[in-house]
Amino acid sequence: MQKIKVFFIFALCSLMHCSTTKVDSATEGGLVNGVYQIEAKKYILPNGLTVILSQNTKLPVFSIYSFYKVGSKDEPKGMTGASHFLEHMMFKGAKRFGPGQFDKIIEANGGFSNAYTNYDQTVYYEKMPSAALENILDLEADRMQNLLLEPTGFKSEKQVVLEERKMRYENSPSGQRYVTYMNKMMKNTPYEHPVIGTVADVKSVSRDSVFKYFKEYYAPNNAIMVVVGDINYEKTLSAIKKKFGKIPASKFINNRKEDKKYSIELSKNTVEHYHGKSENPLFVLAFPGVPYGERAGYVGDLLGSILGGSKSSYLNQKYVSTKSPLLNNIVAFNHTIKNAGVFSIQGEISRPIGLSNFKNMLLKDFKTFCANEITERNLQKVKNQYLLDFYRELETNAGVADYLGSVELYKGDFSQYVNELKTYQSITVDEVKSSCKDFLLTNNHYFMTVWKKNKKKFDI
Repeated sequence: MQKIKVFFIFALCSLMHCSTTKVDSATEGGLVNGVYQIEAKKYILPNGLTVILSQNTKLPVFSIYSFYKVGSKDEPKGMTGASHFLEHMMFKGAKRFGPGQFDKIIEANGGFSNAYTNYDQTVYYEKMPSAALENILDLEADRMQNLLLEPTGFKSEKQVVLEERKMRYENSPSGQRYVTYMNKMMKNTPYEHPVIGTVADVKSVSRDSVFKYFKEYYAPNNAIMVVVGDINYEKTLSAIKKKFGKIPASKFINNRKEDKKYSIELSKNTVEHYHGKSENPLFVLAFPGVPYGERAGYVGDLLGSILGGSKSSYLNQKYVSTKSPLLNNIVAFNHTIKNAGVFSIQGEISRPIGLSNFKNMLLKDFKTFCANEITERNLQKVKNQYLLDFYRELETNAGVADYLGSVELYKGDFSQYVNELKTYQSITVDEVKSSCKDFLLTNNHYFMTVWKKNKKKFDI
C-alpha cells in the first residue's frame, strides 16, 4: 500500500515562517470538527537538518526518530547491503561513545532503541523517559558525525549480517518468495537487489568504501529528526541546535541529482518455480504497479484491500474461509515505493492442484471480481478500515513520530497529508473498477512458487 495513509490535520510552523491554521485544541491533539489534529512544529537548521517536534505531556516519556534519506536503491555496484550494514554499525560505537556504550546508556536510562532499513530510507529510533532527552541527543549527534567503523567489529558484523540473511531468506520460503519476485519485477532498476545485500557483496565490501558511503549520506542535510512526547519546544530545539548545529552538511547530497521514476518491463506471462523448504507451495502473482504518490497508487491501495485485504475480502472468502479451502492464506497488496511499485497476490496452497491450473483459476476469478465485487459498500468499508487502523497507529508517541518523519521524507513536507486525504476520499467505484482492469486483466505478470518439490535453486 502507499507508504503514508493520512486521515488527520496537522498545524505546521517552520523556522522562517508560519503559514498554517492555528489548532484550537490542546497540544497533545484532539478532535476538532470530527477530525483528529496534532500540533507539530518544523524547523530547518542552517546545515540542512530538518527537525519536527510534537508535544504530548500525558506521560513523562518521548520517542525520537532519526530518518536518513538513504536506502538500498542508493547503493553503488558492488556495495549492495551497505545501508543495512551501516544500520548495524551505527550501534557499534563512535568517537565520544565507544563500542558497547550506546546500548549501555539506553538501558541505564530505562529506554529502548532499534532501527530499520528499506529501499528508500534508514530509520533509527529510541523510546525514553523525558529526563534522558539530552543524553539521547548526544548519542545521535556522535554517531551522525563520528562513527568509528572499528575494523575488528566491522569484520565480525559481516558474519552477523550473513547469518541474518540466511535466516530471513535462504532458510525462509516466504523470504525467498519476496526477494525473488521483487528482483524479477524490479530488474534493471536500483530496486532489484535485496535490502540486506547479496552474499558476495556483503563478504567483499571494504571498510573504506562503507566509510565513504557513510560520509556521503549520513549528514544533517540528508536527515530528518522527529521528537514526540513530553518535551518543551524551545528547550528541545535549543538542545538540538547545540548538539547538531555544527555538524557539516554533505557536499555530495547538495550535488546529488533527483531520483527518477522507473517503469517495470516484463516478459509477458513469466512463470518460475524455486526449491525451498515449504511443505506446501507458496505463490505470488505480481503485476507492474506505480510509484508512490500517483493517484493510481491510491486507487490500487483500495483495490488491494477489497480483493484480499481482510478475512472478509473476496479472495479470502473464495479460497480460505470455505468448508474445503484450497489455500491456507491469501493476501492482495499494492506495494508502492518512492520510484516504482508492484501489485501482488500472495498465499499458500493447502491441497493438491496443478500450479499452472491454479494460476489460470486466479486470472479467471479476477474478471468476475472486477465486474461484480467493487461496490459502493465494499469501497466504503475499506476506507473506514483505513481510518480505524491509522487512528490506532497514532495512539503512541512512536506511531506519531514514525508517521511525521515518513510524510516529510516521502512528500518533502508533512503538511502534504491534505492531498492524500482528499485523494482517498475522492476515489470512486468506477475508478477502482478501471484500476482493476489495468492491474489485473493483463498478461503482463509474473507468477512464481517456492516449494520443496521444485528443482530450481534460489540464487539471489
